[in-house]
Amino acid sequence: MNESQFINKIHKKLSSQVYRWKINDPYHGGVPDAYYSGPAASAFVEYKYKPVLPVKDTSKINFGLSKQQELWLTSQSKNQVPVYVIAGCENRIIKLTSSFEDVNTYTKKEFIDKSIHINDWVNILQQHCLHTNGKRND
Repeated sequence: MNESQFINKIHKKLSSQVYRWKINDPYHGGVPDAYYSGPAASAFVEYKYKPVLPVKDTSKINFGLSKQQELWLTSQSKNQVPVYVIAGCENRIIKLTSSFEDVNTYTKKEFIDKSIHINDWVNILQQHCLHTNGKRND
């Protein structure tokens, strides 16, 4: 599976009530991969995907978040725009809402210890977009 297939897998699991837009903007660098919205909120998400984890537990995983992407996400986060970086491997993900540069510093062991199942991310995203509770669902 590649990053595009990973994103499609997530999109297929989302409720039809969640609007999803796979962004492809070759003229504006740093823009995230997807935009989601629903009656409660919206969010931008940058997806990073590795098909396989390294062999050694101590090996670092470079998910490839660029400086331009990091700057765009940080700027929007400071403007109170909900943004996420989702770094995935197989059916596990790490979810970041700040300190986006940290996505490139996880070891295999840290990724395994801190990751959640892809279905948990789908539920978090749906809750964020569909349910009003007066606060962000990070």
